[in-house]
Amino acid sequence: MDYKLVICIYGCVTIDRYKKEIETINNTWGKLCKESMGMKLLYFLGEERCVEYESEEYIYLSGVKNDYLSASYKQLLGLKYIKENYNTEYVLCCGTDTYINIPKLMLFIDKFNHNENLYIGGHGCHRQIGDETYYFHSGGPGFVITQNCLDELYPLLINIMNDWIQVCERNNILYLIPACDVAISYYLQRDVKVNIIKEDNSFIHCNYMGIPCHKDCTDMSKIVSCHNMSIDDFNNFTAILEDKKYFV
Repeated sequence: MDYKLVICIYGCVTIDRYKKEIETINNTWGKLCKESMGMKLLYFLGEERCVEYESEEYIYLSGVKNDYLSASYKQLLGLKYIKENYNTEYVLCCGTDTYINIPKLMLFIDKFNHNENLYIGGHGCHRQIGDETYYFHSGGPGFVITQNCLDELYPLLINIMNDWIQVCERNNILYLIPACDVAISYYLQRDVKVNIIKEDNSFIHCNYMGIPCHKDCTDMSKIVSCHNMSIDDFNNFTAILEDKKYFV
């Protein structure tokens, strides 16, 4: 089946905090995914299963744990799974403490051409890798890549994490091994030659109020995606979006 957008969420159902975040997504913005035509929401999880989460949107990855490093494996293997099982114009990757304004996201991506190599996000930073400096979109609010990017990235995905570990070891940047946002940006720029689209006012690393870092520059009406969201934040922001009509 063809989709406009597939959302790749790396999650965990074996730790209560993260399990609660999945439940809260399903009760807030995740409901809008299920109601929207042309959209699919998928959770990529470690291999340890949970009987409460056994429907098609929960993908358990063989050999993947639920430790700190697992986010990278879940993200990268999630992209591989999506390429092999879905035909989609765009993919958005994020974690379970992220809130996505679904109607606004769908309007937002309509501005772009999915046949171009686009890497879209915001509130990122730079890291030195070898002799080069690479910008990366913050993984907190997530990032969007186009179909073309996924097509070109796909041959690398089966071994990309092993290669990334070697890159970090070779350049003495071991602290970046678990940095899945830096890793994906590195390969997109090195091997795919992407056009970077930076939308800092739309993809917010902080929560919907700009806490802890962006209190003076966060406009709730412009947020496509935000991060560092508590359970209360999910519910409060949903109420604000409904009341203020910020969904459009």
